[in-house]
Amino acid sequence: MLREVRITTGSRLHWGLLSLAPTTGREFGGIGLMVDAPHFVLSVKESFAGQDHITCSDAYYSKVEAALAAVRNYLPDSSQPRFFTLELQSEIPMHCGFGSGTQLSLALARAISLLSEEQEQSSVELARRVGRGARSALGVHGFDCGGFLVEGGKRDLEQISPLVAHADFPEDWRILLITPKDQAGISGTVEVDAIQRLGPMPVAITEQLCRLVLMQLLPAVLTHDFPEFSAGLTNFGRTVGEFFKPAQGGIYAHPQMAELESLLITNGIQGIAQTSWGPTLSVVCPSSAEADNVSSLLLVEGYGESCSLRTVNPLNRGAQIHIKESA
Repeated sequence: MLREVRITTGSRLHWGLLSLAPTTGREFGGIGLMVDAPHFVLSVKESFAGQDHITCSDAYYSKVEAALAAVRNYLPDSSQPRFFTLELQSEIPMHCGFGSGTQLSLALARAISLLSEEQEQSSVELARRVGRGARSALGVHGFDCGGFLVEGGKRDLEQISPLVAHADFPEDWRILLITPKDQAGISGTVEVDAIQRLGPMPVAITEQLCRLVLMQLLPAVLTHDFPEFSAGLTNFGRTVGEFFKPAQGGIYAHPQMAELESLLITNGIQGIAQTSWGPTLSVVCPSSAEADNVSSLLLVEGYGESCSLRTVNPLNRGAQIHIKESA
């Protein structure tokens, strides 16, 4: 029987770290949310043609190759060469703050683990195989369970930050994603260099961020208190952005997003935060109708020409896995 594993996984929004280079305690940590779009759809089958066959965009080809090479080291019988047919049927844009690298790598690692009939491996173990979770593990845990996520940081480089709180995000809330078309976010060695230039995050900022998470954002998610959540997220996003300003050139990575935030706040709109290193700005809205209103405002102000606007849903489940067998 020929088996095909098809995995669908959404995007990860990372709204900010809680700690950086502390003298004591845990480093990194953070909060985020899984959303249903943009998303990956990955199909993987074993190939008997003596070589791998990869179908994806040119931008993703080398990343698929690298993830596949890393996974091969953990195949049950790595002395016997095995080959695969992989197809990315839907892709998440790179370097936009959506956590595409982690979601792709985990989807590929999970698919090949299933094809190899391994005992079920945790996403944390799969992340170790493909070298993900070095700083943030929000996407690792989000791959498993979706929803609103709080990770607790790590004490050493080898550890993957544990998930310390998780909650379903209110299903009727919507997230408007605003992505400038002329600039990508940073990643890889550029990201590492930027973090090293920043130096330690003051303890007072970490304490402020942790209080916002524990005493405002998480309770607001659990009680569906949109005004409390939206005000808290805007405060959280600006506090993180102020700290990262020397590395990214401003509170937001793209200067146009600062102008856009000012427009939103002037119109009484909250729930604003950059995701990861940007350049995407996310705006949480209480309903589809309000998300449409915010989009209309931005289009009237001309942002539709320079930015892509997308309204997405919270994703309160982990990656979907379908296994198909054919003769």
